Amino acid sequence: MFMSAQHHSTHDHRPWYRHGWVWFLIGIPASAIIAGSITIWIAVSTADSLVADDYYKEGRAINQRLEKDQTAMDQAVVLQSTITPMPSGSQRIEVVFSAAQGVKPPAFIRLRLSHPTLNHMDILATLDQSGPQRYRSEVPGIAAGRWYAQMEDDQSTWRVKATWFVQ
Repeated sequence: MFMSAQHHSTHDHRPWYRHGWVWFLIGIPASAIIAGSITIWIAVSTADSLVADDYYKEGRAINQRLEKDQTAMDQAVVLQSTITPMPSGSQRIEVVFSAAQGVKPPAFIRLRLSHPTLNHMDILATLDQSGPQRYRSEVPGIAAGRWYAQMEDDQSTWRVKATWFVQ
């Protein structure tokens, strides 16, 4: 009596590129190469605008700026501001000045509006006196969002900082 033995092969005869696991394993390092290439392209093609070229001088200047903030607090300087859209597309910024008795209102106020991440959108303006303790200027369209405002007097003796949310 002869018994026949059947061989059951579990070997898959498809070519290697027809297996999903192969592509999965190739895809992991390939995606890392693609992501690294995109990161290198972004780093090379964009400017490092948030990094100061001379950080040491910037650090020393911080102390002088802090003195201006302290002077504003000592003199109880308060600036109330409003932004009004104009038909031309620009915006009118109006500021009402108040301070401790004996503090002379400045001839004008310097305004610096800084965008949190895009320094090419920063705006410098001079607010001229439009009435007693009132200052006004028109600036080009301010994009909606968060802005850091710094206002200084004409003699640069005090500085007031605020965060503005423009709609």
